[in-house]
Amino acid sequence: MEYTMYNTLLQLPLFQGMSRIELSEIIERTKFHFVKIEAGGTVFAQGEPCTKLAYLLGGELTAETVAPYGTFSFVEVHDTPMMIEPYSLFGRRPCYKATYTAQGEVSLLTIDKQYLYGVLDSYEVFRMNFFNQLSARAEQLHERVWSITPQQLEGRLIHFIHSLCTTPRGTKILCVKMEDLARLLDDTRLNVSHILNRWQAEGLIAMRRKEFLFYKVEFLFDREYKRHCPAG
Repeated sequence: MEYTMYNTLLQLPLFQGMSRIELSEIIERTKFHFVKIEAGGTVFAQGEPCTKLAYLLGGELTAETVAPYGTFSFVEVHDTPMMIEPYSLFGRRPCYKATYTAQGEVSLLTIDKQYLYGVLDSYEVFRMNFFNQLSARAEQLHERVWSITPQQLEGRLIHFIHSLCTTPRGTKILCVKMEDLARLLDDTRLNVSHILNRWQAEGLIAMRRKEFLFYKVEFLFDREYKRHCPAG
């Protein structure tokens, strides 16, 4: 059992760089939980207290964040390995920022916060790995605050989608009425619809009723980057 746990921990970013002795000590002193969630099951809910460090070890999760007043929601698809909101463990409001739902059966490894305190206190490498995760999140948010919003509507729409992403790649779903989206972008419904229909014709998105599926959002981000930073 310890050998299996040792191999599992070696795959996870927070345990990278730790010695075999350190990992063995952590396995002996820390209570780990392996959890399986059936397809469609809710893993964590938005607003629920974050009381454990959780890793997605197998399967896929969707993470849906509902905006204040329910104007729109944004969904991201995550696969393994993924640490679920380590930045929500501490702070003024330690609650999950999204609702995580299993797509097919998923497996998780969790550590209760009470045991996490001991590992953070006793192992410098683990502590630095954890701080690096939090710093990366803070840097991401700082860059968004200071990024300049494009003047053209297409650029503003891409910028809006990018501002909602926790990872700048993969499948994303924006659930919003066209009228509300136009209002958020301070433009007309017709202009917003024109751009979205063009993206659909290019195979970048699929439009459904009150829902816009972005197959690989990085294609849009790359397009906008090249527009402002041409080669040469």
